[in-house]
Formats: sequence, structure tokens, C-alpha cells
Amino acid sequence: MKRLTLLLCWLSAAVSLQAKDLDALVISHEESFTMQSPSSGVYRVKAVVMVINENGLRQATPVIYTDSFRSIGSFSAEIETAGRKIKFGKKDLQTVSISSGLADDSYVSVYEPSARYPFTISYEYAVNYRNGVLTFPAFVPVTEEKVELQKGSYTLDLPAGTEIVSYASHVEAVPPREAKGRTVYEWKVADVQAIADEDMMPPFRELLPMVLAAPRSFSYAGTTGTQSDWKEFGLWVSGLQQGADVLPDAVVAELRELTAGCSSDFEKLRVLYGRLRETTRYVAIQLGIGKLKPIEAAEVARSGFGDCKALSNYLMAMLKAVGVESYYYIIHTDRKDLLPGFTSAGQMNHAMLAVPLPEMADTVFVECTNPRTPLGYRHADVAGHEIVLIKPDGGEHVRVGAYPDSLSRREQRTEVKLSTNGSASLKLCRRMYLDLAENYIGWEDLKQDTREKMLTAGFKLHPEGLTIDSVSDNFDGYAAAGRAFCPEKTISYSFSTRVYAHGDGTRLFVPMNPVAKGLSFQKGERVNDIVIPEGYASVDTVMVRLPLGYAVESLPEPVELDTPWASFSSTASEADGCVTVVQTIRFKRFRSDKSRYPEFRDFARKVNRCYDSSFVLIKSAP
Repeated sequence: MKRLTLLLCWLSAAVSLQAKDLDALVISHEESFTMQSPSSGVYRVKAVVMVINENGLRQATPVIYTDSFRSIGSFSAEIETAGRKIKFGKKDLQTVSISSGLADDSYVSVYEPSARYPFTISYEYAVNYRNGVLTFPAFVPVTEEKVELQKGSYTLDLPAGTEIVSYASHVEAVPPREAKGRTVYEWKVADVQAIADEDMMPPFRELLPMVLAAPRSFSYAGTTGTQSDWKEFGLWVSGLQQGADVLPDAVVAELRELTAGCSSDFEKLRVLYGRLRETTRYVAIQLGIGKLKPIEAAEVARSGFGDCKALSNYLMAMLKAVGVESYYYIIHTDRKDLLPGFTSAGQMNHAMLAVPLPEMADTVFVECTNPRTPLGYRHADVAGHEIVLIKPDGGEHVRVGAYPDSLSRREQRTEVKLSTNGSASLKLCRRMYLDLAENYIGWEDLKQDTREKMLTAGFKLHPEGLTIDSVSDNFDGYAAAGRAFCPEKTISYSFSTRVYAHGDGTRLFVPMNPVAKGLSFQKGERVNDIVIPEGYASVDTVMVRLPLGYAVESLPEPVELDTPWASFSSTASEADGCVTVVQTIRFKRFRSDKSRYPEFRDFARKVNRCYDSSFVLIKSAP
């Protein structure tokens, strides 16, 4: 009877969670790291998760990363469903290499639970650290939307006097305590409500409970360093690079001959960037300290492959060989702002190269993993970001210059030859600028069906016989434009459609703009703040040539909308047998609490009505 009562209580709780539209409930999540020495320690995780449906599996799946610095010490799990308990152990983990295995010692071990929903999984594991502790494991007890957390804790048990750098949000810090020659740091969290996944919401990292921490002074792979600030951390990274930028004499001679005719440092950079593109390819290198130390330039010259660190270091070595100064730098491509107070490798996920060009009064930020990126262009993962330049005397914390929002835009001109039966042939010219042109950098390598999908996404038509008439860009335009360089891609294409306008024999109802994508919005209650991180514009001009025997009966009135988050205008005019529609929407950088979402929803509805509206043609009397 007692077991039946417990089962009924468990089922009742599961039904209640379903009613709240949850995918999972984290009943408890505990993590700890015990540092045994500056280069070793044990990481422990213990969690209990109730899984309501398939989407909740992501939150309930233990994922354990290992490499030459970390190994699994123990693992156990227990699944409870419908009153039955099933135990699992280390042998049930599935372990795979993270990358291709070409040059990688990183693995991930996963146990993916499988049982009839709802079920509860309890698991715990330990990971042994050796040969270095550069950062402590990140504490992020909730990683998915529609997941609630009842309670969680994170503990760092360190040798007495060990200082840390850290960043914490949405958690409660317990005052550090000293006991038996140890210093213990602890954070707690409870009653975390589920995050709703919505359009235009703040980044997840702003909403999730999180603790990131690292030892202020560290030992890693036989090296020592400090990360009290970016200057000190950069000094350690600079030390890792010592001797890595040396190229064989024969390669140096070849590079100097290759650039002998160059009249400027930029020309030398352009030539060597082309060489990088032609002779190397990107491969993840994750062997030992190679996760942080670039492979020697001489080895990249021999093998032809490397990761972001190796390729950036290789281009730096090539430039050095021909007398051009450059600086390796580290960055987080997903975050413009570095987390305050946390000066650690845990903040970064990419390495690139900065090349000062006094002759251009500019610094070029070079993406070495994709040498097709236009030189002189700061792509979307770099522009406006905080970075750390690695110099011989340490790290220099700077922010890369951002572009004005006004440069980010898409312009499309559509010429429509309309027939009396409502069919039409269309000629379109699409121009993309700045970050909106980035998706088209590798256009030449895309398959035809992929190109067609990119060019017709959001259309309210059924294109037939699409042909690409011409493609052009200014991706080599930095030399002439300098700091004012703005990448631009232009694609002209054409197609026909059987149904463009609808008619009743006397009138044709012609859409104002069937090639514009409407705004999406949610009908339910808003949960998160409204965030538009970047401004951009979309301008549509549609020119409809009237079919023989038809005249304009009515055109929609002009519309002007102006809000704190966007402006919109729509006009339609007729001249010389052609109706011209111009519709422009400009989004602004914007952030507001959720209370203003009804205003945004109203704006979106008005915009969509304009996109979906029609003008009317009437058949002339014989």
C-alpha cells in the first residue's frame, strides 16, 4: 500500500508538471570540485531529474568531457518509472571523439536515458583532473527552456589561501570559510522558474543560474601563470607562443619573393592571405596544451592544416617574414561583452589575427579559419566585440570597432510583368550589405536548390523556372575604400509564377509585396524582456507593369509607423502603366521589459497587413 501511495503521488506530480507545460523538473543538482594540488583535483556531479517528455531528455542526459587532462573516475545512474527502478553503471556510457580524430584527444561520454514518460533519473559521476587546472568546471544546472529547478549547489574545496576569479549570476554566494587547511567557496540556488524560448529575448546566459570560476594563479601542462587581469593572462599566452612563429629559411625566401612586388603592407597581407586560402585548411587541433598553444608555423607550412590558433599564428609568422607586424588575439564570437571580473581562458572560444595598417589608418582583423572572408571586413562575430590582443608584454583588452546600424540592410527591386490571367514573370535584383552579405560569401560553392531556397524564402508565390542571371560583389574593395569599406553582394535572378494576382474577369487583385517576409509575433502572454541587439533595414521596391486593357481602380493609402523599436513606411503610386510599391522597415537597437510587447504585436500586425494588402486593377471598357 505504501508503494502504491508513493506511485500515485509521483504520477500526480508528473501530471501537474505537464499542466505547467514543462519538459523536465530538476529536483536537485549538486556539483563540487576538490582541488588536491595546483595541477590535480576531482569534479563531482550529482543530480535528480524528472523527465516529462522527449524534449526533457536534453536536461536529463549526463554529458562528460574527457581528454589528456581529465578522465572518468566513476559513474552510476538509476531510472525510476511506474514504480520500477533500473540501475546503470560506467559500462553503459557511450564514448565518442568530439571531432574527426585527426588531431584530437577530446572525448565525450554520454548516457542517454530511455524509459516510458514520465520517469525520474538519478545520476552521479566523478572526473579526475591531472596535469593542470586552468579553470574550474562551469556550474550551469539548467541548460534548456521549459525546465524548472528546485535546488542546486556548487562547491569549490581548495587548498587554504587559494584565490579565485569568478563570475556568478542568479545564485546566492555563501561567504567563504576556512576549515582544516582548506578554503571552501559555495553558491546555492533554489526555485528557478522555467525559461520561455521566445523571439527577441535576452541571451540565455543572462537568464540562467551560472557560476564560472578559475584559480587566480594556476599550473597547466608544466607551465604556471596568473589571471588576475587580462595583461597577466596574456603574458602567459604569449609565453606559449614563444618560438612558434619560426618558419624554415626556404619558406621565408619563398614568401619574400612572392611579395617582392608589393608596394604596401596591405598588399603583402592580401597576397599572403591568398596563400593561406590556397595552401591550408581548417582542422580542430585539441591535443594536450595544443588546446591553448598554437602548433608551430613550420608544421602548418609542412602539413597544410591547423585550427584557429595554428592558422592565425601561421599567418602572423608569414607576415613577420616579410616585415609586417601583427598580433594574435583571443575572442568569444557569441558574446560582444566579456564577463566582468572573470579574466580566464573560459571566456574565449576563438583566435584571430589583428594587423595594424598605418598606411590605411586602420587595423584589419583577419579571420584565418575562413580566408574567403573579405579582407578589411570585421564580420558579425568580431565587430563590436571585446578582445584580448596578445603582445610580448601581456594582454591588451580592447574593443573592436562596430559598424553603424545604417549599413546593415537588404534592398530588393522586383519588376513584374503581369498577364491578364493573373500569371506573371518576375525579374529581381537583391543587394545585401555588411553582415547581411555574410551568408553569401560562399555563394559559388552552394548547390542550385540551396541557392533557390535562399532567394525565395518567405515568398508568398510558387516560383517556377528560377534562373540566376548575374552575381557580383565588392569583396576586394577594401584597398580603395579603407575604413569605409562595406561588403556588398548583388544577385539578379528571374522566375515565373502561375498565380500572382487573382481576378473575377473584371478586376485583378494584385498583391502589394508578395516577396517580403512578414514579421513573426507570439499571440500568448510575453515572459521575457524584448531585445533587438542590432539595427538593420529591409527595403522592397515592387514595380508591376499593368496588363493590356487594365487600369488602376484603387491603391492603398500611404502608411507611416514609427516606434522605439522600428519604423515602417509603405507607398503605392501609378505612372505610365506601372504601379510602384515601396515598403521600408528599419529596426533599431532596442530593449524593454515585456509590458511593451502588446505594442510590438500591434506594430507587427499593421506591418503584415501592409505586406499582405492588394491594389485593384479594373478591365477597361471595350
